[in-house]
Amino acid sequence: MARRVVATTAALGMLSLVVGCSGSDDQKEYDVPGALCGVPVDPDLVSPFLPSGKKIRVSETRPVPSRKICRLDVDSKWALMTNVEWWPEGASSATVASGNPQLDKAQLSSDGNLYSGTGAVVLVKGCKNSHHDEQLLFTSLRVHDPDLGDVSAMKKLAAAYTGAVGRSDECA
Repeated sequence: MARRVVATTAALGMLSLVVGCSGSDDQKEYDVPGALCGVPVDPDLVSPFLPSGKKIRVSETRPVPSRKICRLDVDSKWALMTNVEWWPEGASSATVASGNPQLDKAQLSSDGNLYSGTGAVVLVKGCKNSHHDEQLLFTSLRVHDPDLGDVSAMKKLAAAYTGAVGRSDECA
């Protein structure tokens, strides 16, 4: 009987070691960036929305003068996307969010911004730019993997990102 208990205990120990080692596939082997296309942001705020993987790539595009897109790809698959978008005065967060499937179940906050676990649309308050007269600047964030969604964490990331955009050249 004692042999069976020792053997079972040893087998369970080996199994937990194997399971523990297999968890290394869930690690981020890349450094989470401290800026999203020139917009400084705490990597600890970005990290919860990025999947495990080996390599991260950050790319910026400006498809039109009123929009800047920053895309983070992990192992060649898009993981997180941020947008900085100028919209006509009177536009709402809901209008900006209308093309963002990550905000389908978003909650409108008391300040008019939208948040879900996988996305956000936030007005950059007080932002003025002579190239965008009579326009409002919004930021939006989109996370590809719905399993990485977290409303509280998204609110923190969106607030930090939007604040940094408000202090950038975009609002000069």
